[in-house]
Amino acid sequence: MAALLEGVFRSRQFVFVVGEGRTEFSVHADVISKQSKALKALVSGEMAEASDGRAIFEDLDENTFIRFCQFAYTGDYTPPDFVRDPGVLVPIGRGSPPTPTESQSASTSPRDQSPHMGYDEDEPEPLSDNEFYPEEPADFLDETKPIVSKKSSRSRFLRRLLDGKDYDVETIRTSSTIRCAVRENSSATEDFTLVLLSHAQLYVFAEKWGINDLKTVALHKLHETITSFTLYSSRRRDIVELLRYAYSNEHTPDRGECIDELRSLVVLYAACEVESLMLCPEFLLLLAEKGELTPDLVHWLIHPSD
Repeated sequence: MAALLEGVFRSRQFVFVVGEGRTEFSVHADVISKQSKALKALVSGEMAEASDGRAIFEDLDENTFIRFCQFAYTGDYTPPDFVRDPGVLVPIGRGSPPTPTESQSASTSPRDQSPHMGYDEDEPEPLSDNEFYPEEPADFLDETKPIVSKKSSRSRFLRRLLDGKDYDVETIRTSSTIRCAVRENSSATEDFTLVLLSHAQLYVFAEKWGINDLKTVALHKLHETITSFTLYSSRRRDIVELLRYAYSNEHTPDRGECIDELRSLVVLYAACEVESLMLCPEFLLLLAEKGELTPDLVHWLIHPSD
């Protein structure tokens, strides 16, 4: 990534004061300025914050800012994990399959299963000391004969050891991908409210500061999460909270005929699952509130091709 060029790490530190607790985060200024024109003006333009090297984001959640920084440095971010809902009882005998993290932790790298240390199965046994030397050592003492460069058995053996060394970077890459991947729910006890809201909150932050790449990633992750989401009856509340957040004017103001991308995604999902959601009292109460959710939902149900 261009954001990770050497010059970025030589740039000055910019301090963000985040959340009601006013927690301070120091970030490389060049990393932030590369995210959008608005942030570039904030950290390195003519604004007072740029000269002070300090900005206050009091209305921003700390975890959202941390995920933004993670994206700024790596191009991806890790959503929070689900939490167990103690109010949901799972009948005995209907256990849930292991979560991705549990199944992955049980797996072992093929390298860990290797019974030998650096030798291939068909690798010959190390040569004895007397086989390492040339057959005619006297030639090296006869100055009348030219010395011909000749690799000994030891040299060839050591070169094979050197060439055969392998460092398992694929596991590191896979682990990084897993950490940032979308996780599917597998039990009614898994409350995904924080997971869903983390993507929506990043989208709202990215929309405010014009970080188009982050908006796209957040929408992609949210889309992947809800399209693979098993809508257990007890988990309808998770979707209601996502809808409530997306349709809050504080987060995504009404735009008339131009619907916000976050709203468009979540209301389309609600239209797909409306028969199930209509059985949720919290969803019915949300529809009864004044706002754009109900007309947007009705629009999708009546004019799905528009």
